[in-house]
Amino acid sequence: MISPPAPAITIRSGGWQRTFAPGHDVVVGRDLHADVRIPHPGISRSHVILRYLDGGWVAVDDNSSNGIFVDGQRVQSVEVEDQRTIHLGNPDGPLLTFELGTAPLADDSPTPSRDLITIGRSADNDIVVPDVLASLHHAKLVTTEAGVQLENTDGSGTFVNGVSVRNTALGENDVVTIGNVDFVFTDGALARRTQPAATTGGLEIRGASLAIDRDTVLLDRISLDARPATLTAVIGPSGSGKSTLSRVIVGSAQLTSGSVTFDGRDLRAEYASLRSRIGLVPQDDVVHGRLTVAQALDFAAELRMPADTTDGDRRRVIAQILEELELTPHATTRIDKLSGGQRKRVSVALELLTGPSLLVLDEPTTGLDPALDRAVMAMLRRLADAGRVIVVVTHSLTFLDVCDQVLLLAPGGKTAFFGPPDELGPAMGTTDWADIFTIVSADPDDVQRKFIERSGPAADERCSEEKSSTATDGPALTAEPARTGGWRQFSTIARRQLRLLIADRGYLAFLTVLPFIVGLLPLTVTGHAGFGHPPADGSAPFEPKHVIALISFAAILMGATLTVRDLVGERAIFRREQSAGLSASAYLLAKIAVFGAVAVIQSAILVLVVTAPGFGKPGPSGASALGIPMLELFVGVAATCVVAAVLGLALSALARTNDQVIMLLAAALVTQLVFAGGFIPVTGRQALETLALIMPGRWGFATTASTADLSNLVVGIAQDSHWQHTAWTWFFDIAMLGVLAALFASLARWRLRLKVTA
Repeated sequence: MISPPAPAITIRSGGWQRTFAPGHDVVVGRDLHADVRIPHPGISRSHVILRYLDGGWVAVDDNSSNGIFVDGQRVQSVEVEDQRTIHLGNPDGPLLTFELGTAPLADDSPTPSRDLITIGRSADNDIVVPDVLASLHHAKLVTTEAGVQLENTDGSGTFVNGVSVRNTALGENDVVTIGNVDFVFTDGALARRTQPAATTGGLEIRGASLAIDRDTVLLDRISLDARPATLTAVIGPSGSGKSTLSRVIVGSAQLTSGSVTFDGRDLRAEYASLRSRIGLVPQDDVVHGRLTVAQALDFAAELRMPADTTDGDRRRVIAQILEELELTPHATTRIDKLSGGQRKRVSVALELLTGPSLLVLDEPTTGLDPALDRAVMAMLRRLADAGRVIVVVTHSLTFLDVCDQVLLLAPGGKTAFFGPPDELGPAMGTTDWADIFTIVSADPDDVQRKFIERSGPAADERCSEEKSSTATDGPALTAEPARTGGWRQFSTIARRQLRLLIADRGYLAFLTVLPFIVGLLPLTVTGHAGFGHPPADGSAPFEPKHVIALISFAAILMGATLTVRDLVGERAIFRREQSAGLSASAYLLAKIAVFGAVAVIQSAILVLVVTAPGFGKPGPSGASALGIPMLELFVGVAATCVVAAVLGLALSALARTNDQVIMLLAAALVTQLVFAGGFIPVTGRQALETLALIMPGRWGFATTASTADLSNLVVGIAQDSHWQHTAWTWFFDIAMLGVLAALFASLARWRLRLKVTA
């Protein structure tokens, strides 16, 4: 008699579900590596074990602090039946519902013996990868005569032994990494490398040294261990290398000697596959203040998660992060309305979207009052308790007691102390922080020597290790981050930029009013001919020329001011997103698309204001190329305004500060007015004519002059071949505006290129 197949178990909670096949224990808890993670403060790291015994599933309390409850009663274990429900933590705590039935292979079971094995996040795969960075159908194993081939099917990151691959043969004990999950290929099968709720691994630094030159040492033989579920504080006076060490840990700075490993893998050798497991929260909040918390997280999730991630999956991950960071009540609050500590939590939430197991924070409590300082440190304690490795660089010394260990650095990047915080005072001979910092600053070499003596030969050996060769050997840490599709990134950035414009009501009102204001400039010109023939009495012979010059300048003014502060204003946000995989090209093109659309709308308003019947100037009487004079006038003005907007982006990319932006904008506007040819002739003056080639003002003026047939309207002005009233001339002028737009966009793109810190 053939026994029925063992039933799989499906766990449902809060709108999501996970399915597991028999063969291993399923861990439910708060731990980062739990099979089913519930980030609730009342849930223990390993709260419930689901185990298949004697033909059935059973839920066992894993010595949790708050227990499991069935029908309001706390129980130690319960047999799992179809549609059975239990509460965790208290009778009204998080609810789990179980379903029994058939299911695909569990994510950490060995692969079955078949010629084709599918791997991905979807439950219909043979190997289910429970990670937000895994695609629905991520990769597949194909058995051939030559062996087993691993094929990446969706373009997202798939790594073998730390190297990104598309199609490769697997060898015995090869480590396959998909998202943040490792598998080992052994005996022809893939098996999960790290078990849930693991207590091994973590961050190990051995003999880390970094020198700029022979006389400038930033880090001097630093060693430390930080295991999962630990909170490590890095403190020290100015110039002690705290921030440099944080850059080394996240891979943005390269050691001269020594090594950094995470989860037992060398950061330098396998940086590409490890970078998604490392989160960095910089000192400045890298979030858009005009977005709500939920909006900021949703846009960031779209940029960082695979393209096939559903809206429901994103919302589930975001909801878990908000709950873990106690931000759920503030989900619909604008970030600029939050307190300093809450904004810092949002910055942390952005990093948690991709499930990093190592989180580095650089001065997260800067500028916070003592109460917010304590709240931030308490938050970091909770994040560490969930199984993460947390390293915080801080100048705040009040709440170090919540940390598991403290690394005290002396100037020159020398170790003065490493150990539990309650041992720091006895080791340094005082508990007064002013005295401690004075001691380590007075003689860094002496405090380093005393630390080695206190720690014994093992510490001396660790500080002396130099596992890595010098920085000139081997590749730098420049691995390209895994990216979602370019079109998806373009769409996300464009929608976010539109949301930012709408959210800033004051700026939106300014953009609406601006074309009405600058539209008054051409109306100040004496006369009533507008774009037509001046009166025969000679009362305003140059009216058409001046009107064309001012409407072109108004278009340039609108376009440049629209964008000139944008890139420099969100540079820190862009750099962080770029390091996480944002394409600079998609980012820039999205900006151009949104601001270009705004520029076109402003241009339409400008033209309507200038040519309004009974109020404005008469429009041109004929057209050079498009057949409709007013349409052609609008197209020329709009093209000029769009190119000026791209010029503004280039200036914003070139500027280092907002003050520099103002100077660059002023210089750009003056040069456009001078080289346009409307007030100062440039034709026949070689130097001016050459410089005018790269001025949007020159070609914007020429386009409108061609439409109005300026050469035949005004007598006694220098003739310019680019003002001719012909279709060829008009299209050439428009083409030159297009060339300049491409030139300015290329300049901005060059400035946005990813900077690698050596």
